[in-house]
Amino acid sequence: MFFFKKKKGVEKKKTPVRKKPEPSTVNEDRQNILLMIRKIRRRINPDVLLKAEQIALSQIGEGPSIPQENDASRLFKLATQNNGARRAEILTLVERRVNKDLH
Repeated sequence: MFFFKKKKGVEKKKTPVRKKPEPSTVNEDRQNILLMIRKIRRRINPDVLLKAEQIALSQIGEGPSIPQENDASRLFKLATQNNGARRAEILTLVERRVNKDLH
């Protein structure tokens, strides 16, 4: 085919390949330190880590954070109160929310 033939005498200029700049040693050191911290944290028992975090917060004057109750646990507690007196009402509420999210 005629349009795939190379033209003779016309050479394409090659552009020089740009080298990526070497990352600074500061960033490499920082990444290495963060990696070491992650490895050490994985080895610490989560209960000990939580206790240490609470003690550290009490030292700086902040109280330990109380986890907020999510909707599911709140609705479950409401449904089980008084031997399930409002169970049907709460189940219809949950069903409406789920159906609303699906549509």
